Amino acid sequence: MYITSFYADGFRNLHQVTMHPDAHFNLIIGDNAQGKTNLLDALWLMTGCKNFHGAKERHYLGFDAPFFLCDMRFQDDRREQRISYSVERGQQKKRKISINGVDSQKTGGLFEAFHCVAFSPSDVELVNGAPDKRRSFMDLCACQLHPASMQYVSRASLLLSQRNACIQNAARGRMKKNDVPMWDDQLSAAGAYISCMRSAYVRSMAPLCKELYSIMTGGSEELQISYKSAVYGDRSLPDQPTPELVEHYHEKLALCLEEDLRLGYTSRGIQRDDLMISIDGNPVQTFGSQGQRKSTALVLKLAQAHLYNQKMTRSPVVLLDDVMGELDERRQRLIYDMVAEMQVFITLCHPSSLRLSQKGKIFRMNAGQLAEICSPLENVENSVERVEN
Repeated sequence: MYITSFYADGFRNLHQVTMHPDAHFNLIIGDNAQGKTNLLDALWLMTGCKNFHGAKERHYLGFDAPFFLCDMRFQDDRREQRISYSVERGQQKKRKISINGVDSQKTGGLFEAFHCVAFSPSDVELVNGAPDKRRSFMDLCACQLHPASMQYVSRASLLLSQRNACIQNAARGRMKKNDVPMWDDQLSAAGAYISCMRSAYVRSMAPLCKELYSIMTGGSEELQISYKSAVYGDRSLPDQPTPELVEHYHEKLALCLEEDLRLGYTSRGIQRDDLMISIDGNPVQTFGSQGQRKSTALVLKLAQAHLYNQKMTRSPVVLLDDVMGELDERRQRLIYDMVAEMQVFITLCHPSSLRLSQKGKIFRMNAGQLAEICSPLENVENSVERVEN
C-alpha cells in the first residue's frame, strides 16, 4: 500500500499542500512549528483512527479557516483508491467523508481501507503511560489485521458505559441493582472475544519483539512481553472464545456486582487488562531507564508494522515523526531494514541527523506550505549539503 497523491488545505496551518510522494522514501524537512507534524497528522486522519498525538477533530481546523479538506489517492494490492475528508466550521462542525466517491457518515470505512503505522516521541507513553494506552495499542494492532474485530471493541465500550450508568443509578436508588446484570450477557460475549483477540496478537508479537530488541541492544538484554487479563489472569487463551470462556467472564461480573455498586463502576473486565513488559525479568515501567523505555516503544511499533506486512497482502504506510534524529546508526538501520518494503514518511529539522542514505524524495515545509526540493535523488546523504544551503 502506498500513497500516490495527497492534498490538504485548512488543516491546522496547512495551506493548499499538494504532494506526489515517492513510493518508498519521503523526507520532510523544515524548522520547528512549520507544519511537518501537521502533514503527518493529516495523513493519519485518513485511517479513521484517533490522532496519534491525542488531538481531537475540532482541533484540526486552522484558526481562520472556514473548513479543512484532505484528499488522498493510494494504491493497494488491488487498485487505486481515493479518500476525501472535510469538516466545515460551525456549531455542528459538519463532517463529510467519501471513499471512492461513496459518502460515509462514519470513519469505520476508512479504517478498513487505509492503514498506517505511526512513530513519534510520544510513543514512550506506551511504556510509561497508563494501561489504557497499551490496551488501545493492542486493539488497534489486532483490528488492523482483522478489521471486523473493531465492531467488538466499539460494542464492548458502549456496553460497558451502559452497565456503568446502571450501576450509578442503582447506587443512587434510581434503579434496582438486579437491573444491572441485563448487560452482562452481551458484555461477556464481547469481552471474551476481545480477551482472545488481544492474547492472540501479543502471542504472535512477543517473539518478534524479543528478537528486535536483542538486535537493537547487541544481545545484551532480553525483552519479554505478555498479555495479562483482568478476567482470565495469565492463563493461555485460544484465538477464538469458547462458551466456557464467555461463561467465566459472566461469572466474574456477577461475583463483583456488590463491589461494583460500592465503587460506582464495573471493576472487572477487559477495561482492566494490561500489556506486561519487562527487560531481563524486571518491569520496564518501574526499573527501566529512559533509553530502555524508548527502545521498547520503538520495538513495539516495529513489530506492529512487520506483523501487518507479514500477515496481509499489502504493507502499511509508515509515518516517522521526529524520531530518527535521536537514534544511533544501529537503531536507524534496524528501522530501515524493517520498513524496506513500505512507503515511509520521515520528518526532521536537520536531515544531517540521518546516518544512513536512502533513495527517494525530499520536501521542505515552510509556514504550512510544502515544496518538493530534491527528486529524484541519489541518496539523502549526498543531497543534505545542497538542501541545507
